[in-house]
Amino acid sequence: MERSSAVLRASERLMRVFYRAASGKWPSRGVGLLADVALPRPVLDGAIRSYRAAFGISLDETEVPAGGFRTFDDFFTRRLKPGARPVDPSPDAVTSPADGLIQALGRVERGTVLQAKGRMYELRDLLGDAALCDSFEGGPFVTVYLSPRDYHRVHFPFDASVSGCRYSPGRLYTVAPRAARLVPRLFPQNERITTVVRTPFGRAAVVMVGAAGVGRISVAYGDLRTNVGRCAECRELDPAPTFGKGDELGVFHLGSTVVLVLEPGPWEFPVARGDRVRVGEAILLRG
Repeated sequence: MERSSAVLRASERLMRVFYRAASGKWPSRGVGLLADVALPRPVLDGAIRSYRAAFGISLDETEVPAGGFRTFDDFFTRRLKPGARPVDPSPDAVTSPADGLIQALGRVERGTVLQAKGRMYELRDLLGDAALCDSFEGGPFVTVYLSPRDYHRVHFPFDASVSGCRYSPGRLYTVAPRAARLVPRLFPQNERITTVVRTPFGRAAVVMVGAAGVGRISVAYGDLRTNVGRCAECRELDPAPTFGKGDELGVFHLGSTVVLVLEPGPWEFPVARGDRVRVGEAILLRG
């Protein structure tokens, strides 16, 4: 038993070293640049077919452009047909911002948030704003992991006005569930964009976390993009642009994770860790 535990610990240390080595910016920038190249049609179509076969991706719900996708990024950031993601109309429902897996959920306790089983992190490290973090103490959070097979556009989970946003540079660790279990403070270490909004429920934050292979993250309310050599920045938006529940918030140009945090209240979770969710489905209900 002791030998088995020692081997497991050694394996985990090795994996952490590997994740660290693979978390630099340039490999992901290279992937992003390649994904933007208009490859010859036979090459691009073959790459897309292989990717779809590897991850079991159907295009039945997808708006495929006439003549096919122009680049691999066009395929990866594909849009859905109208009505493919019905949005829960209840005014008491907060809906999933993305298609994916519920990786963690719960309440902010003493400023900490669950990353994965056995791993916590400081919310202020993720948001980069201690005052904002304080307003979320006791409030609910939900983390949605987007796998390579998922639809990679992110949507507003509620009616919202965007009061500000923060870009935080960082590394690009893979955010796969195993890495989240092994790497301490993974999400606060990664590059990310935090969108701060006013909602019918008070303030909320939607954090789009970058990952290995993510060429960039872009948002619908401005020209902010990640992984292009920018320094950290914080923007206040005045006047604040407004969006309806289900409107597009941003796009992952390959991979990643969304962390949603709200102010405290009589919240209930109609979902559980490990559930698969889709944009528009209720993940929080206000009692």
